[in-house]
Amino acid sequence: MGRLDFEHEVGAHCGSTSLRGLSTYYGWGFDEPTCFGLGEGLGFSYLELPDSPHRAIFGRTGWLERAFFENCGIEHTIHEGESFEEAWASIRSRIDDGEPVMIFTDLFYLDYYGTDTHFAPHSLLVVGYDDEQNGHVHLADSEFAEIQRLPVDRLEQALTSSHVVPLQCRYLTTEDPTVTVEFETAARDALRETATYMLDPAESHRESTAFSGQGIGEIEAFAQELPEFDDLPDPSWTIRFAYQNIERRGTGGGAFRRLFADFLGTAAEPIGLDSAIPAAMRDIADDWTELAGVLREASETESPADLQSLLWEASSQTDAIATREAEFFERVRERLDT
Repeated sequence: MGRLDFEHEVGAHCGSTSLRGLSTYYGWGFDEPTCFGLGEGLGFSYLELPDSPHRAIFGRTGWLERAFFENCGIEHTIHEGESFEEAWASIRSRIDDGEPVMIFTDLFYLDYYGTDTHFAPHSLLVVGYDDEQNGHVHLADSEFAEIQRLPVDRLEQALTSSHVVPLQCRYLTTEDPTVTVEFETAARDALRETATYMLDPAESHRESTAFSGQGIGEIEAFAQELPEFDDLPDPSWTIRFAYQNIERRGTGGGAFRRLFADFLGTAAEPIGLDSAIPAAMRDIADDWTELAGVLREASETESPADLQSLLWEASSQTDAIATREAEFFERVRERLDT
């Protein structure tokens, strides 16, 4: 089997780029920010890791891809727990039938990145394979304009990594590529659920195996512990990793808030929200970008006194962001309920 006739282009974030690729392939008509918003992609998790970088923040949820399919009413299956041999046989069969397959990987094992950092789950699409030299898989990845080619043995490692978020051959298949829910309904449901788990995660019906808890409380926990980051085994890398996860690692800038603001710009009028809503989220995205700058500076300083001062500054900024986000989602929830 060769490669599917698949149109691919780079994007802001791995999950929403993959969904946009499927949208193009199946003719759903959604751009990347819309895929992100319909998938309830905005979130915040604060994790303690057993290895370096020891702390991690994620500005997106762990259910983006699944929630997108559910909110749009698209029949799908999420597979997890199979042996690699079973999963690879299933993926090959889908490609033979002309169906792209979304997979969830540890970016460390994707050789074309050339990185020494484990980062999972990174989602992308299998769009072909070949059997040359023990086999290669063809991948549509958000960071690269060209389809990438990866040895199958490295794919196995990427799909079964135990680093950051443990994986065991997690992949998603589309059973019937028909959107059965109107956009206005899907967007309203997605935005209401986003407000729920950001404000009252215990009231949300979403659960994630990929990340920990979600919401404003996680931002507050991050703010509270930031001044203690200089006590961690490798504070410079931990702080820099936080900066990267706000501004660089496939977030679209501003801890995914800029991507979410673009979704709100599309959805606001159809679901009856005024234009001040997306504008407010863009302002919050700018706040996150400003925070990222302070964290980057902290990661580069060699002065313990300056480091402590910058960490306290970052803590204060993060706490203020948590307050702004709480006010924002209270406002959204109130508007949706009127």
